[in-house]
Amino acid sequence: MRTKGWKRSAAALVCVFLFSAKAYGAHPLLTEDTGTQGKGGWQLELNAERQRDPQPSSEETPVLRAIQSGTTLSYGVTDTIDFKIDMPYLRHQGILDVGVGFKWRFYEDGPLSFGTIAGVFLPTGDEQKGLGTGKTNAGALGIVSWQGERWEFHSHAGLRSNQNVIGQRDWLGHFSAAAMYRVWQPFRVLLDMAWDSNPQVESGALRNTVVGFIWSVTKDVDLDAGIRRGNDPAIDSAVLFGLTLRW
Repeated sequence: MRTKGWKRSAAALVCVFLFSAKAYGAHPLLTEDTGTQGKGGWQLELNAERQRDPQPSSEETPVLRAIQSGTTLSYGVTDTIDFKIDMPYLRHQGILDVGVGFKWRFYEDGPLSFGTIAGVFLPTGDEQKGLGTGKTNAGALGIVSWQGERWEFHSHAGLRSNQNVIGQRDWLGHFSAAAMYRVWQPFRVLLDMAWDSNPQVESGALRNTVVGFIWSVTKDVDLDAGIRRGNDPAIDSAVLFGLTLRW
């Protein structure tokens, strides 16, 4: 039963990091924004989350607990194009499929902008543990952002292939939307809601909601924290922490 529990947790994590070839626009958000690093700019995101998920069918592990971490490195190829690599890891289980991709902000008019992300997912995770698909896959997102003096609104939608050797769905969809409010110059609060196809054929869609904050300690250092709650097929709850460095 323990193995099944870990596989369920890992499958839900794969959906949380469905388009992990990106760095989240602003961790702990699930929604991407159109922002890029600028030519020659670097960004490193380090994040972790502590998850809790009831397992009523398991007498051995009635409550599943896990710690997941992620490292995302971004580089500004041009002012509007970033290269990204994302490496998610599930503690005591191993690395998930690594994502590599590009983000392109192709339109900007005042506070409104549009962008896209395209990436590939390399079969680095152990498919027998549910940490990966066992095959290389690809995906793409369309992004829209509106950023005012205090309010920000972001949304994206996408589709990725999920060719696999473990009997999951072959295609997965994703949609999310977020709002952020700048309480004062270095401090923003946020709300994010996301919907994902469940890779498990017999299970329903995954829905997640995140509330949290981002504190810009300096222009190059952000600290963040949040709480994520999911519906029954998703991970029940998680506490999120993150550190972002730019240079």
